[in-house]
Amino acid sequence: MRGSRLLRLLLLSMNLLLALALLLSDLAPYIDPNTLLFPAFLGLVFLPLFALNIVFVLFWLIVRPNYVLFGIIVIAISIPNLLNHVNFGSGVDKSGDIKAISFNVRLFDLYNWTNNKETPNNILDFFVKEDADIICLQEYFRSDAKDVLNTADTLLKVQDATNLHEHFTAVIHHGRHKFGIATLTKYPIVDEGLIPLDTAGNNVAIYTDMIVQRETLRVVNVHLASVHLSALEKEIDEHIERNDQQKQWDDLKMLIRKLAGGYKKRARQIQQIHQFITESPHPVLFCGDLNDTPGSYSYRKIASELQDAFTENGSGMGTSYIGYYPSLRIDFMMHSDPLDNVKFETRDVRLSDHRPLVGEFNLNAL
Repeated sequence: MRGSRLLRLLLLSMNLLLALALLLSDLAPYIDPNTLLFPAFLGLVFLPLFALNIVFVLFWLIVRPNYVLFGIIVIAISIPNLLNHVNFGSGVDKSGDIKAISFNVRLFDLYNWTNNKETPNNILDFFVKEDADIICLQEYFRSDAKDVLNTADTLLKVQDATNLHEHFTAVIHHGRHKFGIATLTKYPIVDEGLIPLDTAGNNVAIYTDMIVQRETLRVVNVHLASVHLSALEKEIDEHIERNDQQKQWDDLKMLIRKLAGGYKKRARQIQQIHQFITESPHPVLFCGDLNDTPGSYSYRKIASELQDAFTENGSGMGTSYIGYYPSLRIDFMMHSDPLDNVKFETRDVRLSDHRPLVGEFNLNAL
């Protein structure tokens, strides 16, 4: 009898801690990580926290129904956050006046991460097949070297979105290898520029104004601060295989430091982008790799001004990242009110460590 009471108390305590963690993860999108950092980590694990709270609700429903009410209230409070992470619809099969793609192409597989030398050509074939009106590329790469595929020239030759706005954050090998971001479009470009960020490395945001049916549309293409986990991921795997607990502890501390730095940096960057969008004189189509989930401050800051095409017409979890940590949606396509999204898909295309986003829009409201 005493043992069962202690077990019940332990389970109630665990339930309470998980419920409080879920509520804090609901608050994470509203708290600047530079002001208070801890909630940002809980925002990253919103879905597991939500699932565990559901488990406890079902458990108490069977064992102690009088304990269920608190859990149900917490779940109900978290539903709006859940709907930013998961779309329970089946998607919409419609066609729009304008088709856009956002794709982090990981340098067109320059260093053969996929172990397939045909991957650069397969990426180009994807764009040819989609025949999009607007293409936003992150981790863009072009080269004039003879031993490397000239991705830019080839891309301009094989598909019709040939008006190009590109910006480079790094140039090496005497100017022959260039790394950055690019927007391609079938529509005439009338203005373009850089959105200034407090940034370093490959973090960048550009805007491209284009004429679409006599209206000016502003396309914002961004790639926010990455925490560069690739090398750490390999070390984590090695230390787990060797069961090196000290190294695993060191890996965890390093992971926390990297995540913390990324949250703070992206928060500053997104504030600058948010201000730029609010001051835009034109309708906005926003595409990019935020390196943040829908449970983040960065996502909410942009979603407070724009509509998320995934939550409107997507389906499932919209997982866009194919790296070490699966089931993350960190790539986004959003738009301002004058644009009407009629179709959105996260394509299951494995040519990079990101999946491409494809959206279609109508211009009747412009």
